[in-house]
Amino acid sequence: MKILICVNDLIADEPGLLQGRLIARHFDTDITLLHILPIRKTPGDRTRAEQLLEQANQILGIYPVARKVRRGDPAKRIVKEAHRGNYDLVIVTISHIGEYPQASAIHRQLLKDIPCCLLVVKNPRAEVRRMLICTGGLQLAEPVIEVGARFALAFNAEVSLFHVAANVPTMYTGLKSIEETLSGLLQTDTPVSRHLHRGAEILAGYNVEAELKLRHGEAVYEIVREIDLENYDMVVIGSTGANTRLKKLLYGNLTEEIVDAVGIPTLVVNQYRALPPEIQ
Repeated sequence: MKILICVNDLIADEPGLLQGRLIARHFDTDITLLHILPIRKTPGDRTRAEQLLEQANQILGIYPVARKVRRGDPAKRIVKEAHRGNYDLVIVTISHIGEYPQASAIHRQLLKDIPCCLLVVKNPRAEVRRMLICTGGLQLAEPVIEVGARFALAFNAEVSLFHVAANVPTMYTGLKSIEETLSGLLQTDTPVSRHLHRGAEILAGYNVEAELKLRHGEAVYEIVREIDLENYDMVVIGSTGANTRLKKLLYGNLTEEIVDAVGIPTLVVNQYRALPPEIQ
């Protein structure tokens, strides 16, 4: 797996480095550290950037690791490097500490333009023991489940496959619990039922057992509520692709909203270019 870890500030980006080290323990990885300099040059800025990446490499504790210094707009340069290097995963940290706290505008731009999977790191755990894989019930969600399964298998993590339906269908009105609703739904021949069964089949193909969970309501609220109720270490979602003005006007950008609201590492799967098939 080719990984690009973005380093802007040593203190602010330490969680992303530690998360990269955790992934490297479980996957065969080729890691590159990237620092973006401002457009305006200052004396010695490149030397300081190289020293920063050397210190970051010491925190990462993995050798050999490539180190690259680029100059320009951070989001644009990261996207360009991701394209040029044909990376499978880009890691960025969202942090409010350090000399240069990470701007949310950068990861929002990356969510729209990044050509591979993106791991947005917030409050990482030392290990990934429980994962929440969110699925919208579409065929395009299958790559999300595939990538989630590969990570869960590598981490030996427990998995919940989570689906949020817009509202409770009339046929389920009066059922006593969400569990009964899910049980009833799985016995129907509906698109959501077929999708959940397919998701379970994909996970089983990787020898990953999953608990199926169904909620009714607004997706972002229900995902955040599920994370608050359970002790998850990572959430896996797909990119909704709402990258045009019309789509944003009609649907908003669900991916951005989830990443902004969730307080744990969020793996955003580019559904058109997930991890290569040999990474299992």
